[in-house]
Amino acid sequence: MRILDRYVARQLLPVGLWCLIVFLLLTCVIDLFGRLDEILRYRIAAKTVLEYYVNFLPTVFVRACPLALLLGSAFVAMRLARHQELLAMNASGTSLLRASVPFLFVGWLASLCVFVVNERIVPRATMTYERIRDEAFRGRSTFVIENAAIMDSANRLYHARTVDLKAKELQHLTVLEQDWQNRPTRSLYASRAIWTPHGWLLLNGSISHIGPGGAVQGAPEQFVERLRAFPVTPVSFTEPEGRPETMRYGQLRLLITSLKQTGVMNVRRYAVELASKLTLPLMNLVMCLIGFVGSTQLQLRGNLRGLGMSLGWGMLYYLLVAVGQGVARQWPLPAVIGVWLPHLAAVWWCVNRLRTSR
Repeated sequence: MRILDRYVARQLLPVGLWCLIVFLLLTCVIDLFGRLDEILRYRIAAKTVLEYYVNFLPTVFVRACPLALLLGSAFVAMRLARHQELLAMNASGTSLLRASVPFLFVGWLASLCVFVVNERIVPRATMTYERIRDEAFRGRSTFVIENAAIMDSANRLYHARTVDLKAKELQHLTVLEQDWQNRPTRSLYASRAIWTPHGWLLLNGSISHIGPGGAVQGAPEQFVERLRAFPVTPVSFTEPEGRPETMRYGQLRLLITSLKQTGVMNVRRYAVELASKLTLPLMNLVMCLIGFVGSTQLQLRGNLRGLGMSLGWGMLYYLLVAVGQGVARQWPLPAVIGVWLPHLAAVWWCVNRLRTSR
């Protein structure tokens, strides 16, 4: 990095960090005041409350980091413009597009941090704070889970359309047995699966043997009742590995492949989550770029209106991302297009504005 790039990055890093801390504190304080009545009513221990917010912070960090960088980038860019530093850069032959490099560098660092936190910390922390929220604050647990999928230590994939934790029952269970090269060897289907002290009681199903090429060998073996000792329980479907939004990237990609091998072709929800696990961290980089562009427009340089324009563009970008993911989940549109298109459009628009600015 050049001396000028390090100079700008040293200004942006502390401002972005302070904005992030403020967002984290405000979110926790607002949530605490919203739950204060429940805390007093149920006499929830301070240790439980502290554990809840410690596990709540990673999720808030992942969601708030792009907003903090948007505000920090817009403020730093506005300050550079107000002090005529951007004008000096332009006079020395540095274009606005080149001047945005330190902002992109900070956004790239933030993207890496968010990806690591989202992969390593958020899944377990999310399950912990949701458990505390449901049991301590609401005095209840979530009993029914839709479309849950997990894998066990023997490389078996379990997919249930409905998991009833209270009744300890699964509806429309599919079990795919695979070798260690993830090649399917046998598929089992049961319309109902009931958990008993002796294992799973499978009702009204069939067993199919799968050959090396993925084709079913012979006619499926039908059964009315069968007892199987699978190494999973109904509670296993509530673990992070059982929900696409709390799975790691590699686990979710393997899950999609395995579901398609079982014949479950409606994996749109999983495909959208897989794509968003990459685009969510990259939002930090895009937000840095939007903040810089909005505050360096020729007619708004050094003006508070530039800061407001950056925030407005950032909120519009957030809205487009949410709409794109919603469309990808519901409409027959490739998930990659629906999820990635708003981000690519935002980057193209920002680069085009910087190229045409003087």
